[in-house]
Amino acid sequence: MKQVDRLIIEAKRIAGMSGKQLELARIEHDGGEWVSIAHVWDGVEGHAPTTERAPHTTMESAIDYIHDLAAQYPNSRDVTILIDDI
Repeated sequence: MKQVDRLIIEAKRIAGMSGKQLELARIEHDGGEWVSIAHVWDGVEGHAPTTERAPHTTMESAIDYIHDLAAQYPNSRDVTILIDDI
């Protein structure tokens, strides 16, 4: 199984999917603040994503934070930002 994992990692590296990537981002309105929640994943099956969570005073600063994470953890696909203001 370790050999298969190594081959998967090597294939992802060749395909340009090495390192952590921003997989999911959402912004929630919680009381008087906006909270950015982002899942960063290393692409390895069985590994759980890490969650980056940060409070902001404005929705714009929350969106900027997500864009900064997207630049820090580039993804091979576009990442949609969901804004929850229910």
